[in-house]
Amino acid sequence: PPLSQAPTLPASWYHSREQYEVERARIFWTQWHCVGASCQLKEPREYLTESIAGWPIVVQRARDEAALSKESPSTTLRAFHNVCRHRAGPIALPQEVGQLDKDQAYTGKSSINGFRCRYHGWTYAESGELKGTPHFADPFPEGTPSSQIKAAEAKAASCDACMPTALPDFDKSDFPLYPIEVREELGLIWVRLHCDRALDMGMPVPDLLGDSPRVPEWEEAVGELRGALGEMDLGEFEFYSTEVHDLKCNWKTYVDNYSEGYHIFVCHPELDDSMTAQKDYRVEVTESSRCMKHVVPLKEDADAQSTGLWAFLFPNLAINVYGEGLSIERMMPVTPTSMRIKYTYMFKPGTTQQVIADSIGGSATLTEEDREIAEQVQRNLESGIYVASRYSPRHENGTYAFAKAVWENTQY
Repeated sequence: PPLSQAPTLPASWYHSREQYEVERARIFWTQWHCVGASCQLKEPREYLTESIAGWPIVVQRARDEAALSKESPSTTLRAFHNVCRHRAGPIALPQEVGQLDKDQAYTGKSSINGFRCRYHGWTYAESGELKGTPHFADPFPEGTPSSQIKAAEAKAASCDACMPTALPDFDKSDFPLYPIEVREELGLIWVRLHCDRALDMGMPVPDLLGDSPRVPEWEEAVGELRGALGEMDLGEFEFYSTEVHDLKCNWKTYVDNYSEGYHIFVCHPELDDSMTAQKDYRVEVTESSRCMKHVVPLKEDADAQSTGLWAFLFPNLAINVYGEGLSIERMMPVTPTSMRIKYTYMFKPGTTQQVIADSIGGSATLTEEDREIAEQVQRNLESGIYVASRYSPRHENGTYAFAKAVWENTQY
């Protein structure tokens, strides 16, 4: 129904395990997700790890195969599920950003980057191909001369792929890492778990995905954010830090809150003081309901931390630009009743430490104010007293658009 007639999402959708699993499968598996800024991975072999609704992934800045022979090789991104095909060990440690040490990367004859499982040491080329399975089985039949065994082991010490296997029906080509889609645009790194190449490899998919899942193409999924950002060039900003906040609420509870300015005069007193009038605050929503931008009516003497641009892209990404800095804000589900906010802070070169401290401090204040009310709302949503309500046509068109997108992407 239209905004003026639409009910809010039912309270059960904010704590139901069944609904949560539907959203994992039909939203977080199929949509494009920002996992960081391009400038976080500047050099070959640098990588970042992330968890998307419980699916661990890794993205690496690898060398372009077509440029391997050049003196200054170009780079490209590769992304995989961070799950070894042996017994599910991590192929990269779950840290925010790292660089593979020499003893952690597979370096074959072509010096291709790669990963070594942190459990049993299986090694993978940067293409995801399984290269080495050290000590997987005794490859030498009884009676093999010790000199032959030592020679083979010495060779394998520098090239795991050189060690033969004693399992005649074991083929390394049957056990590559499962890839995921990855792109760079707007100065950001994007991934999508739904990947045709991985499906062709036999990768399992979520049970609740359905026979005809809605998998948006790149332009449909992300194109409207380009318009919302306008002339903003994220490449002007440099990575500074990442901060994480854990909240005891459903991810939609927090996104609902982000999608409207109706609560500002009650929950954010400092921000409210910088505005001219609550009635002038508005949220501009695109036709698809996937993207929105906040238009904040500020007083002429408002400080720099209150001025800027706030844009949201379905399902859970916000780009907050203010003064000399910006934050990439990701609102990530953890369980049906808990979530994590991950901020990536970036600033223009030359920004003073005082401005950086003020910006991050102001962000922390707003987040704490939002956390307090979101967790209280979550407890009430679980109480059984509240079922559903109606939207304010003036102030909650953004929240309605988000709910509409959730509904359209799960109810098919």
